[in-house]
Amino acid sequence: MAEVDLNKLFLEWHELNKKTEKYFGEFNFSKIKELRKGQNKLEDKIYSEVKKSASEPIKKILPDEVGELEVGYEVNGSIFYFVMIDPSIDLDDDDEEIRLIAIAFDENRKIEIINDFKIED
Repeated sequence: MAEVDLNKLFLEWHELNKKTEKYFGEFNFSKIKELRKGQNKLEDKIYSEVKKSASEPIKKILPDEVGELEVGYEVNGSIFYFVMIDPSIDLDDDDEEIRLIAIAFDENRKIEIINDFKIED
């Protein structure tokens, strides 16, 4: 079975993201919905590759599906991010601060966990 071309998937996702931003400006929600379906399919493919490439400790914290994970892409580094609430925190503890972690995945299949991930505008 041929290896998936991650760079191609990353670029396809990025192109759809740029188009989505354009249609947000035009309030064309039917087109946004259509584009997001395409992005979701690409996110699922990329996430599948993350799960295949992850070490056992990382696999243990990964959700089964992309689902509610926030997704982002850094063009300059060709890095895809899957952001989630840090699974080590106790969500039942009202005093515990919610922290984010990101699973960074690059086109060479390198996976890195970024603790205390900050989403920048």
